Amino acid sequence: MSWIARCRRGSWVLLAALVVSTQAGAWGSQGHQVVAAMAWDLLQPATRQEVKRLLALEPGETLESLSTWADEHRNPATGPWHYVNFPRGNCQYEAQRDCPDGHCVVAAIERERAVWASDANDKARLKALKYLIHFVGDIHQPLHAGYRDDRGGNQFQLRAFMRGSNLHAV
Repeated sequence: MSWIARCRRGSWVLLAALVVSTQAGAWGSQGHQVVAAMAWDLLQPATRQEVKRLLALEPGETLESLSTWADEHRNPATGPWHYVNFPRGNCQYEAQRDCPDGHCVVAAIERERAVWASDANDKARLKALKYLIHFVGDIHQPLHAGYRDDRGGNQFQLRAFMRGSNLHAV
């Protein structure tokens, strides 16, 4: 079976699962919080202490609660930092082709990681942490690393939950 046939079959299976599932819209905040919780559990002790120290700058916040910060502060300049698009049939990342002028999630992760690892002030490092935890969630989210021509599923129209929508929203 060709890769195109496998992709089509996989797309229909995914679509059917989404339409049948009562939890189809569950990625959003919950997905980001799950990624943050998993990241917290995997942090090395020294890194965990540094994260705790920076989180203390915003009392009551946790890695999980900050995992959606980048969506809450999204604007036209930072919008492209949440995804990467590939030409159909070639999902091998090429920075020049897939991330024009560094405006994609891959470059955003690299930039924010550099700030986090630097000797920047605590405020800048905390902001980098907020972006990092969110963008790592985004890059693992279905349709945030997808085909350019369907705009991450936004061009794929469907009917779900008794209303018109698109695959990305569902």
